[in-house]
Amino acid sequence: MDNRKTTSGRFSLDDASPHLWVLSGEVDVVVNARFREVWPADRRSLEPVEVHMGDVTFIDSSGLRILYEALKVTPEGQRPVLVDVPERAQWIIDVTGLTSRFDFRTTTSPSDDDLPLADLG
Repeated sequence: MDNRKTTSGRFSLDDASPHLWVLSGEVDVVVNARFREVWPADRRSLEPVEVHMGDVTFIDSSGLRILYEALKVTPEGQRPVLVDVPERAQWIIDVTGLTSRFDFRTTTSPSDDDLPLADLG
C-alpha cells in the first residue's frame, strides 16, 4: 500500500486493490502531485474506481483532477463511485457539473472503520 502524507492531505492506494483510493484532509495541488508519482497517466483500472472521501476537509481544482482521473481509468461503460462525500466537496462536484459522471454511496456509519484502505495514520 502506498500511503503518502503531504503537508495538506493524504491519499492511499493499495497495490492489491488498485481500484480503491482514499483521500483525506486538504486535497490540493500537493496531494495531486504525490498521486501522480504513484499513478502514471497511462495506468488503467480493471474495475470501477472507488474513491473514499469521508475525511476530506477541502478540495480544489487540483483535487478534482484526481476525481477526473478516476473517470479516465474506470473501464468504459462504467462509472467511478465516490464514497462518503462531505457536503462541501459535494457542492464543488455539483458546481463543476461532474455529479452525473459518478455514482455516490454512503456507508452505514460515518465512523465505520471497515473502509478497505482506512489506514491513514
